[in-house]
Amino acid sequence: MHITEPLPGDKGARLAFGLDWRAYPVKGAKAERRRYADDFGATHYVEVKVAGEMIGGFAAPDTEEAGKAKLYSGAARIALHDRVKSRPAALVLLQDDQRVHLVFVARGAIRNDEVLSPEDARNRRLDIEQKCLRENLALTTFGSGASIGDVDEGFRAADLLAQKKVGRIQKLPLAIPVLIPLVFIGVVLAVGGNTVMNIVSPPAPPPHESTWQEKYAAALKGRFVVHPPRASALAPQLLALFGKDDPVRSGWEFDHADCGPRGNCSVTYLRAGGTFADFDHDATAFMRPISFERDGRHLTIRGPAVPKVAPVTLASAKDWPAEQELIDLLQTPPQRLSMKAFDLDSHGYKVMLDEARPLLPAPPGPGESHGSLILEGKWEIDGYKWQAPLLERLPENMTLESLTVSLKTEGDVGIHFVAKGKYYVQK
Repeated sequence: MHITEPLPGDKGARLAFGLDWRAYPVKGAKAERRRYADDFGATHYVEVKVAGEMIGGFAAPDTEEAGKAKLYSGAARIALHDRVKSRPAALVLLQDDQRVHLVFVARGAIRNDEVLSPEDARNRRLDIEQKCLRENLALTTFGSGASIGDVDEGFRAADLLAQKKVGRIQKLPLAIPVLIPLVFIGVVLAVGGNTVMNIVSPPAPPPHESTWQEKYAAALKGRFVVHPPRASALAPQLLALFGKDDPVRSGWEFDHADCGPRGNCSVTYLRAGGTFADFDHDATAFMRPISFERDGRHLTIRGPAVPKVAPVTLASAKDWPAEQELIDLLQTPPQRLSMKAFDLDSHGYKVMLDEARPLLPAPPGPGESHGSLILEGKWEIDGYKWQAPLLERLPENMTLESLTVSLKTEGDVGIHFVAKGKYYVQK
């Protein structure tokens, strides 16, 4: 849970993000509220009424951090904002230095209320986009910040200040024990009432439980519905975007850039004699918004757009190498830049492959047969820009999820990269 600094215009108020949310009926809300509060070990709560349901958020704020401040839920204010509540599904991303406040609202209910790093926020955004595609929900993305990527509409933290009374977080009242005789009478009436109701109106049949094959098909579809880009196509193009210009700008030196599979990269500079005012004065419109970090030594700008490339698709699965073939392909001479017998790892190029795992953790049950299965694994490659031709030789079963580019000025000097992604093989 993260509590913001005092709000402008009301120094006694602060926004809180990172609550646990649940939906329950308006009727009997008091009992449900107490039940969920006990489950979460919460001391505070906030409730939002949406379409006949109560959406409750629960938290246990640190008393030292909260102090005597009036706490308001940032997610509640987002969910009730006019531009958000009119959408079937909305994802709001608000960047604050190196943290991103992420709130996902679907049909009025708050499903995600998190405080994440920029990289984790990108991964969570992909998960939510896949979920909306599976549930046939039209998703609108709002937000602001250099590292969050493209959005459908801008949304600033200041947009939450107008709703001054919305989302007040209150302390849970003390639970008052109910008298034992009343509990006994209530239990008897409940049991008797349920028996009568079951006779008059039998309970509905249990919901359909998906088979293992159905779960596997859904998991497989979810991996490729967002068209993950091929690492062999995207990684070299991203590397080509950096290193051509002077690394020093307005007294600030290029430090590193972070790129995801879509949207825009974010570029971080390190102070090299300049000031924030110098950089802000010389910055172009494309580089904005600029995030000046509190340490006084770093700033982050909006970087170049991530190119669109061919995706990894299931249609080419028949041509994917097996896991051992992939290991041999990446860690033996076919991927070397030279035919000379030397170990390329000594030149700063290193390939790391995690073990490929099934898409579903549980194996098929008795009697559930299946054909060939797709396995998924993670990969990471560290190297230098001059080794980009090696990336072009990566097979078509490897996707790119992130690329970090940095300038090394000591030891092995040059443009260094760390590329990460997933690979898929058949079993």
